[in-house]
Amino acid sequence: MRFLFIFCFSLFFNSIGLAQDIQSKIALYNQKIKKYLLLSSKDSNLVKVNETGLVFKKKILVNWDSLQKIENLYSIKIKQQKARLLLQQFSIVPNKPLLGWKIALDPGHFAGDLQTARIEGKYLQMTLSDSTQIEFWESHLAWATAKLLQEKLANAGATVMLTRSKPEYTAFESTFKSEYQEYTHRHMYAEQKMRKSMKSQKTRMPLPQNTFFQVSFKRNELRKRVEKINAFQPDLTLIMHYNVDEKNTNWNKPISKNFSMAFVGGAFELEDLKEESLDDFVRLMCTQDTEKSISVAQKVLQFHQQDAKVPIVSLANDQDYLQDKCLYTGVQGVYTRNLLLARAIEGIVCYGESLLQDSEQEIRRLNEKTLKVGDIYTSPRVLEIAEAYFKGILAYAQNP
Repeated sequence: MRFLFIFCFSLFFNSIGLAQDIQSKIALYNQKIKKYLLLSSKDSNLVKVNETGLVFKKKILVNWDSLQKIENLYSIKIKQQKARLLLQQFSIVPNKPLLGWKIALDPGHFAGDLQTARIEGKYLQMTLSDSTQIEFWESHLAWATAKLLQEKLANAGATVMLTRSKPEYTAFESTFKSEYQEYTHRHMYAEQKMRKSMKSQKTRMPLPQNTFFQVSFKRNELRKRVEKINAFQPDLTLIMHYNVDEKNTNWNKPISKNFSMAFVGGAFELEDLKEESLDDFVRLMCTQDTEKSISVAQKVLQFHQQDAKVPIVSLANDQDYLQDKCLYTGVQGVYTRNLLLARAIEGIVCYGESLLQDSEQEIRRLNEKTLKVGDIYTSPRVLEIAEAYFKGILAYAQNP
């Protein structure tokens, strides 16, 4: 009888402990939803976690058991990562602080010439008041920064992958022009077959390059980046961009301001909670990826400000997208935002916007094409930005 009493007493308290653990997790999930994941605070009243799972208007989107499986898989992955990195620390290799780390670098955009940069809408071209001709495009700056950073990381022991191996390449490892040519050939071949089968004289012409880019290629190319990075299974991903002031219409004149910022996955709208977006939402809710991404972003921006002398964007700013499409994380310059790369890449992700290209403090420097990186000549300024990223990564790696 005594043993039965002890058994029942133990079972009772274990049940209490389990219930408390569940309630603690529910509270944590709902806190993350409100703080990082749902753009509108009103929506957080409609999307909640309870004992049944993730619920939207009383409809269960993901049941509780599935949420716990995701969390458990993440815990196993983190333990394996920590064990791997800890093991590397005992390797007798001097000056290799990143030994064992797998890091993915994604240099934004892909234009290899001004024509393609125009299609992307990611270029600056203007004449300054002293008749200086300005002409450069973001993809070259981003690629050169990533290439220089790759070398620094590799020298520190990391295994590094670039989503674009050449400055003019897309994530498909070919140029946009060659991708468009392939599309037109496929299109005309399909049209020819259709005319024969339907005995029609009408031929639909291929989409113009601009339309092809906007309606098809742009998103497919981003998905390819996600696919390549997730297949690599990195410990850390850096997405590297250079920004412009959204208030500077057509970016046709220098502006006085300059700042850096970074994004991590989050800030979903209700309409995003479907299919693959829902999977990303749940993963971010059940893991510590968001919090760790914020930590990396904070350190990266710290060295942008300290070493590269780019101020971090202040909370009181005039960029509408930061107010309308993002959630402030509580760390200066770091926002959650529902960008495909920020949310769909698994693990720790920092989406950096290093500076304003149209800033009067930057535009002349970025226009100097005196540094050779790979097969292109670009601005020496990218060296300073690459170093800021590198120091931020080192600082994070000391206590991941």
